[in-house]
Amino acid sequence: MAETTALTGDAPAGSARRYRAILLVVVAVTLFGVMDGLGRFLSPEFSVLQLLWARFAFAIPVVLATTTPAAWLSLLRSERPALQAARSLLPLIASCTVLIGLTLMPLADITAITFAAPLFVVALSWPILGERVRLAVWVSVGLGFVGVLVVARPGLGTFTWAALFPLASALLFGLYQVLTRLVSRGDPPATTLAWTIVVGFVLTTPLLPLDWQAGSLGGWLLVVLTGLLFGVAHFLLIRAFATAPAAILTPFTYSQMVAAVLFGMLVLSEVPDPWTLAGTALIVLAGLYVLRGTRRTPALQSEAPASLVETD
Repeated sequence: MAETTALTGDAPAGSARRYRAILLVVVAVTLFGVMDGLGRFLSPEFSVLQLLWARFAFAIPVVLATTTPAAWLSLLRSERPALQAARSLLPLIASCTVLIGLTLMPLADITAITFAAPLFVVALSWPILGERVRLAVWVSVGLGFVGVLVVARPGLGTFTWAALFPLASALLFGLYQVLTRLVSRGDPPATTLAWTIVVGFVLTTPLLPLDWQAGSLGGWLLVVLTGLLFGVAHFLLIRAFATAPAAILTPFTYSQMVAAVLFGMLVLSEVPDPWTLAGTALIVLAGLYVLRGTRRTPALQSEAPASLVETD
């Protein structure tokens, strides 16, 4: 099969699409990292519920910008609406499990466990997507996770019953990425983005009066920015998973930790220690390892399988 692809002359184009998808993932998770940093900055002024609602509410302009006004009414038209609705619930549920975990565990421990999501993506790629993952991808994902552990340095009491909450969040986010890949086989990225934002907005809006804080004008401008970043980041992530295998892309989601470290340095004046730098280097190496493997073997014509992923 690989030999046939090589003879078609389509391999360079397939590789280019895969590299663009990797770039989209890196940009998307970087925006997520900036958004989370802004959320931490705004948390003394706004409630968690407000910040969660704002991510969906102010992402609506991004949804509308992905298509022409004439197509707005058909944005939610999907070949698999039930699957889209279920997939769109996952980020909300994951956010709830993280919030519960934060009341029981230190932030560093939560961060380390939730970054197990790429491990779940790799594990779920074969049973759900039919994409068999080679050992090289497992190695790169494991190396990236070790890097996250080095950065976060969770305490000895991390893996208690309370760890089930961030672990559930990691599973849900991993499943979200895999299902994003699955629904992209029938629906365009604009439709998938619309389902993600609309479901979150509809479910969080009725709860907003329960914990409302006025905030300042400057604070609200930043809140609006977090919603715009949320929308753009999700759109880029959806586009990426529509054009490349989930297992190939998932090691690059670790670059969100790199973005968080840089944001802490530049905005919050948090100087990283040697352990943080060492862990960040491991995360970067994990991504480079995947890039090296994908560069040495041509992509298949369908672009569903790649050099490190096989498809039935």
